[in-house]
Amino acid sequence: MDGDPYARFVALGRSVSADAMPAGDSQQAGTGAAPARMRLGEVVSRVPLKVKVAGLNQPTEVLKINERLVKGAKWKTKTTSPDSDYNILTGPIEGPVIHAPGQGQLVRLDDGYVHSEDTTIDEATVEQLEIDLEVGDEVLLLTEDDQVFYIIMKVVDAV
Repeated sequence: MDGDPYARFVALGRSVSADAMPAGDSQQAGTGAAPARMRLGEVVSRVPLKVKVAGLNQPTEVLKINERLVKGAKWKTKTTSPDSDYNILTGPIEGPVIHAPGQGQLVRLDDGYVHSEDTTIDEATVEQLEIDLEVGDEVLLLTEDDQVFYIIMKVVDAV
C-alpha cells in the first residue's frame, strides 16, 4: 500500500480532516448538519436549572434536557424482587390466599406479616417525582455551537 497513490490520497484527506476538527467534534453527529462537541458541566441550580459549562453559567433557556431527568417523566417497567417482604399489614388477613403462577409465591402469614420469596409487578408505570439532578452533579452535554446545550445524562466517577 505504500506505493498506492490512492491510499496516500485517502491518508492525506484524513490528516487534513483531523486537523480541521477540534478534539471532541464529530462530523457524524445528528444528520451531519454540523459537528457536535461533548462538554462536561456542573449543575449550579436545580430550579431554575442552570449548568456551568467551560467556566460560564448557562441559563435555562439555552439548555435542553434528557426527558428521563425531568419531573413528570414516565416509562413502563416490570419490577422483580427476589427477596420481598410485605411488612406491617393491619386488619384481618382472610383466606384463601391465591397467586398467579409465576407471580411470586406466598411463603407464610404470621404476626401480620406476609412473607414472599419473590414478587413480580408485570406492568407498571413509573413517574419521576422531581428533577433527577442536584447542585454539584456533573452532566454530559452535547453542543453544535456552544450556544445551545443538550444535557444527555448525569455522570459519576467509576468505582
